[in-house]
Amino acid sequence: MSKTSEQRIMVYCDFSESMNDAIVHGLRISQIFKKELCLFHPYGYGSKDNKLGAQRGLGLIIRRLKEDFPSATISSLTLKGNLSRNISRIAEEYDAIMLVLNVENLKTKIQALQESQIPFLFINGSSPESLRYDRAMLPVDYRKVMKDTALWASYFGRFNQSAIEVFCARETNKDNQLMVRKNRKFIEQLLYKLQVDVQFSESQKGSYKLPFESLDRCRVDAHNLMIIPASQHISLLDIMIGLPETKLVKRAGNIPVMCINPKRDMYILCD
Repeated sequence: MSKTSEQRIMVYCDFSESMNDAIVHGLRISQIFKKELCLFHPYGYGSKDNKLGAQRGLGLIIRRLKEDFPSATISSLTLKGNLSRNISRIAEEYDAIMLVLNVENLKTKIQALQESQIPFLFINGSSPESLRYDRAMLPVDYRKVMKDTALWASYFGRFNQSAIEVFCARETNKDNQLMVRKNRKFIEQLLYKLQVDVQFSESQKGSYKLPFESLDRCRVDAHNLMIIPASQHISLLDIMIGLPETKLVKRAGNIPVMCINPKRDMYILCD
């Protein structure tokens, strides 16, 4: 689903100690894609004082940011309710195309992701290496939703000249193997057409273990972004032991992880 109006990079502001790291990453992403930065705070179901206090706090942060980045377009947004309740609203009414979040209270944020039409970018820290976003890892399994992750990889390749590593699962099942090949062919055609710096490699693992092998590869080869789809089918076991993306984000350390919900039509970036 495309949007033609002004688009925004949203940062989830919870006034935790690590919120500033999320804002730094959000500012960096807004610079890469030349979009407005919006500091977003859902103030729950409290009183009007909660909203006013959040607005004052975000206003102070914006004034400080403008001192260092006077040309940046920065705004704030406070909405009643929690993140899950507002995630569709910020995309549909306020033109968000991405939400940047820290990894605190991760379970609640992953639950909101399952309702989201925009990617969630999970960050932990703001080291100079993690802010470059110039080496992206794109694991590719047999699911059709790989096209959405490939599209976001292409954005970083086009607008940040990022190098993309496409890391394909090795499947023993013939049908899954065929789907991996089809996904790779689509991604190859897309990224070569856009003249993105890309290399292809093959995992030693199947689709289920692929994200974790990809993460190990990120650490060895100094990647600073990983793009994955969130879970499409959630079982009782997933609910009991935790979703794979939750485990991956927890293990990622200072490597930013972008998660895309495969169950909703994705909003796309407008040039």
